[in-house]
Amino acid sequence: MTDLIAKDAFDRLPEQYRKRAREIAARVRDIDAVLKPCEPAKIGEAVVRMFRQFRDQPGVDHADMAAEYRTACFDLPEWAVSEAANDFLAGRVENHTGQFMPTCAEFARRARHILTPILAERSALRVEAGKLVERAEDDRRRHLIELERHDPNVRDRVAALAESAAAGGLKRGALTHTGLSAEKQSRLDALKRPRSFESKITTTRIGKGEARNAR
Repeated sequence: MTDLIAKDAFDRLPEQYRKRAREIAARVRDIDAVLKPCEPAKIGEAVVRMFRQFRDQPGVDHADMAAEYRTACFDLPEWAVSEAANDFLAGRVENHTGQFMPTCAEFARRARHILTPILAERSALRVEAGKLVERAEDDRRRHLIELERHDPNVRDRVAALAESAAAGGLKRGALTHTGLSAEKQSRLDALKRPRSFESKITTTRIGKGEARNAR
């Protein structure tokens, strides 16, 4: 438990979050148990199974091959090694022709691919455990806010603040319109009158030439 949540943090959690923390810890223990590395002999058994069905890789020494398999798979659980061998024997591995023995790297890669879902689950559980304290604190804050909202004194104080803010704001119609003097109004009206359009073409050189030709 302490590797997921510190003891002092766990003690401060509400019971519902303590329960979830215990569930996470139990599941992580189960996952760690099934990820226990296998014995070297089990790796050898998987290699022998494949060796009986596939051809030898050209120029490979059997003793060296066995040693490299043990090195590549030393941290893998027995069931993942067995499943990887089953996948190669059943032709479920892409890019493998099904003729030659897989290399130790190919075999270990397949076994680790099989572990991907369970490793992802363990990682997600650890992340969730790390956020339990934060979630509990958020719930506590929301609870306090909800209590304040239902407190009559708080409601009265909020209403008083709203009324005070409204009273201090600008009221509609408070500003009076002084209007314009007659002189200013007439000047504005003059600007609004449409001006007559006078063409300037007749004053240009081309326009004057056309006028002479017309005569």
